[in-house]
Amino acid sequence: MDQEPLDHGDAGRSDRAEARTDAGRDARPDTPAAGPVPGAERGTEGGGERGGEPIVITATGIAGSRFVSGTGTAPDPGRQAAVVAQAESTLPMVVRSLYGERLRSVELRPGSAGDRFFALTDDRGRDLTLRLDAVPLPSGTVARTHVNTTSDQHVVQLSDRMEPRQVGRALSHEVGELLAVRDRATRAAAGDPEVAGIAPNHDDLLARGRFGSTERRPGLTEEDLGRVGELNYLAARMNDPTLDATQRAETRGELSALIDHSGLRPQAPAGSERYAPELRAADIRRDVIDQHLTPMATDALRELAVPVERLGAADRAELREFRSRADHAQPLGASAGTPPLPGFRPDGSPVPREELAAAAARAAELRTRTAAATLDQLRAEIATTGAWPTRQVVIGGGASLVGRDPQSLLVDARGRWHLDPGQGIVQSPDQVRDMRTTGLGDAHQFADPTARVPRDAVRLWEDQLAVRGPVVDGTARLVPAGDGHLYAHIRPGDGSPDLYVKVRGTPTVATGLPPEMVPGVDRRDVVNLSEALDAVRGQLPADSPAHARLTGTAGARETLRILREEGVLDGLRSGSGARAALRTLDATAQWEHARATAPGRVFIGDEIAENRFDASAAGGPKTWLIAGAGGTGVANAEIILEADPEARVTVYGPNLPPALENQVQFTAMRERFVEAYGGDGRLTIDIHPDNRVGAVRMDTGPDGKPRFREGQVEAEAYVASLGRTAPMPEALQELSERTRAGGGRVRGDLMFDQDRQYLGYGVTFETEGGQRRVEVTGAASQLLPRDVFPRDTQAALGAMAARQVPSQSGNAAPGFAPTAQQAARLAEARRDGTVERHASVPESWRRPAVAAATGTAATSPGAVSGPATGAAGAAVNPAADAARLRSGRRSGSPGGPVPGAAPGTGAVPGPGSRGQVPRRPRPPRPGR
Repeated sequence: MDQEPLDHGDAGRSDRAEARTDAGRDARPDTPAAGPVPGAERGTEGGGERGGEPIVITATGIAGSRFVSGTGTAPDPGRQAAVVAQAESTLPMVVRSLYGERLRSVELRPGSAGDRFFALTDDRGRDLTLRLDAVPLPSGTVARTHVNTTSDQHVVQLSDRMEPRQVGRALSHEVGELLAVRDRATRAAAGDPEVAGIAPNHDDLLARGRFGSTERRPGLTEEDLGRVGELNYLAARMNDPTLDATQRAETRGELSALIDHSGLRPQAPAGSERYAPELRAADIRRDVIDQHLTPMATDALRELAVPVERLGAADRAELREFRSRADHAQPLGASAGTPPLPGFRPDGSPVPREELAAAAARAAELRTRTAAATLDQLRAEIATTGAWPTRQVVIGGGASLVGRDPQSLLVDARGRWHLDPGQGIVQSPDQVRDMRTTGLGDAHQFADPTARVPRDAVRLWEDQLAVRGPVVDGTARLVPAGDGHLYAHIRPGDGSPDLYVKVRGTPTVATGLPPEMVPGVDRRDVVNLSEALDAVRGQLPADSPAHARLTGTAGARETLRILREEGVLDGLRSGSGARAALRTLDATAQWEHARATAPGRVFIGDEIAENRFDASAAGGPKTWLIAGAGGTGVANAEIILEADPEARVTVYGPNLPPALENQVQFTAMRERFVEAYGGDGRLTIDIHPDNRVGAVRMDTGPDGKPRFREGQVEAEAYVASLGRTAPMPEALQELSERTRAGGGRVRGDLMFDQDRQYLGYGVTFETEGGQRRVEVTGAASQLLPRDVFPRDTQAALGAMAARQVPSQSGNAAPGFAPTAQQAARLAEARRDGTVERHASVPESWRRPAVAAATGTAATSPGAVSGPATGAAGAAVNPAADAARLRSGRRSGSPGGPVPGAAPGTGAVPGPGSRGQVPRRPRPPRPGR
């Protein structure tokens, strides 16, 4: 293994750098730079300025150089271990040699989960941790860092296809960028007017582009400071006497290539029209970075950052070879015609923070008008042609909207964040800092680095993306028809008549996380009512009259009554074949009884998250028990505490997921509400390994009101937040049932791109008439249907998700930013024709250290970072009423409609309510 000693270099500044003033060092990076500013076109210099297009903020590869992420398929099995081993041996040297003034100590320690991490201390005495891993990364990304300025726990992921000898350079970039992000967060928290309330600059100075004339000195982005770290690293290595001449010469060539790539020398031929402005731009760039360079790097740039004509023969030949290779690279930046990011005005200017609420309201109104216009257009087409329209269809939205084809018809109920009463998602802008590269939005635009991303920002982004094509606010399900075609049965949220659309191509489903489970069910084998009914039917004799009576049953209590009346219940209980099913039936029956007996006091967590409860009801509960200590449970606690200043909440469970400690919401919530952390004492977090939640337990208190108990906790209201079931998405359930009832088969596959990035899953419905394929992406794709995929596939997918999006990041795979990244990759792979179908997770994601145990119930990966919610009394949301009117899409509410819901607006039966499989009809004729 090629070790990379760097301790020979002096990490101090040059004399010239020491002479610079603090004002020069801290030139504001958050406004248009003074003098020349990098612009949109690369390879030329001259006037112009970029708008809000995405810029990747990672250690990106440099085409034509050796610093690349690697190509081809999965690497040899030992490559990941080799890259991590190289990283662990190299990081201390990188820190001591290049960042010794900023990081005073670095120590490799064992983690409690069997992993290892580096413990570091900065020059302010603050501790931080850094974990290293080698994973499949998108092409062009050599390394990326999950930065968490909330918990100061960070993860560097290196491409498992990179050459181990390039690890030191990648780490020099990532550590430099990490320190820059931490510095900005610290300054913002201290109220520094240079950064507080201002989105960071994303116009990289160290990238070839146009310079315009302004009055301010140009500043460096966080990405630029990462590149400066590379310059310092390569300069030290180029002069390292422990390396042989070939290695030093190779490093010299890499440094020269980086200088060229960064615009630190002109590329235009001397005497050409472009030469003078490029030379001027290069001089300005070198002047700005000089204070950040080590003396070795300063000397190296003095020698190499000159026009090609002034280089020695060997350097000139090396540079020309690099330029020849780099000519084939695709330019960075947005392509022509790319619309501005959501949150930006049509002219490319950002929406100011103080205008966010108004902008979100305008976007909601525009979406309502667009949805009405879309319905009018569809109905006019029906009236003209006498046939149902044909469209490409997308069902569901959220963060997946970034990957939606604008030509497709979007059917989305405007749920979750349009109903949520909370402050926003549980992550900070720093924790989702790369989200803007997907085209979703720039979180720093609306919040400081360690604050929460506001709810109105999420609404604004989603609504602006939704109206980039035809949209219907409502729900849809896919149904096969007798004419051999697949139709989308659309139920508009405005209460107008249903309509059908003939589906063209492969429909996409992105309807979010599946329903939560009822407390006390069998979490391994039979997690919901529909599975229990199937299991019971399988134990009954084929000629049992109970089969006919069980068809169309409305719930668990009715099912148990039928089994008892048919005289088969005792027999089922005496055997072992239906044990799990009966446990789930019994628990669900208790749940149904509690909801019927205590309306307005028994909830599934999603009902709280979607604001489907009344905290101000007369005589309402004041003490709440939340069963389940995952992200959803914690978010529900915050919603209740914010909605009712007199409420007291206990969160009860066996453990807290690791991601909670890394989230903005949870840490702030403890400080506000937990007495031990200085809060008002209204929140108790009861965590103990013995805290196991069974079926809901309810009795009557001395005042005649219901009471609920778990362990030593008693409360007047109960919320179940215990993880999620994994059924077929509701939009596909009818299609699945009809396929199987007709003797067909339902098959599933996992979708990846060529870089082994997970894109979602596909479901193929096979009948005698042919095949129909549907693709599922977004949060819904993180939980595979249990009746289609084997358990070990779900376990492998969960292990991959935990590794791809580590808990230290404060995110989880079904979260907002990771969903946007997945959707953007899926759209790109579809355009390029590079979607690959796999039977299982690629082996390179199955690292034993992170593999999940098989044979466990499918619970929500999102439980560790469930949706954040909070502030009561939020501004009226113009879309909320319309969203609540949607009929059909509800978070499964086992046990009946939402208590207190008006007739016709309650939840539809949850996943356990399975009726008789209908005949395959022809779609109704338009007009009927």
